This record gives sequence, structure tokens and C-alpha cells, in this order.
Amino acid sequence: MANEKILISGIEYKIRKLIELNNHLKDENQRITEQLDLLTEKIKKLNEELEINKNKLFKYTLANTLEIEYGVEEGKKRIDNLIEEIDMCIETLSR
Repeated sequence: MANEKILISGIEYKIRKLIELNNHLKDENQRITEQLDLLTEKIKKLNEELEINKNKLFKYTLANTLEIEYGVEEGKKRIDNLIEEIDMCIETLSR
């Protein structure tokens, strides 16, 4: 009878330890999931910022190229013409 009580106590102890470990792992999993969500959001924001900066760089590069090739005034005129042409294309595609 004493042997059975010792075995039962040992099993109960192991079950409590497993429950504790399970709870700890659930908490850790929750924490890691939250951290993953934060990092995913941060990556999304950084990618958006990268796109914006790429567009700015392209605009500056284009403006500098036109300025070097045609001069400031002629470069501005060419950019304005390109913008008008793009607007007409967008209007045509919208129909």
C-alpha cells in the first residue's frame, strides 16, 4: 500500500510539473507571437518607407539628369510635359 502511495505521489508530482511546463510554454508562445506581430508591422512600415525613398531618389535622379542635360528651365519644361502626357495616359486608361 505504501508503495502505491509513493507511486501515485510521484505521478502527481510529474503531472504538476508537466502542467507548469505547459503553462510556461503557452506564455512563451504568446510572447513570441506578439513579438512576431510587432516585428512584422515594423517590416511593413520599413518597406513602405523604402518605397517612398526609392520614389524620391528616382525623382531627384531624373531631375538632376534633366537639369544637367537640358538646364534648369528646359528640364522643368520637359518634366511638365511628361506629367501632362502621363495625365493624358491615365485619363485614357480610365475610360
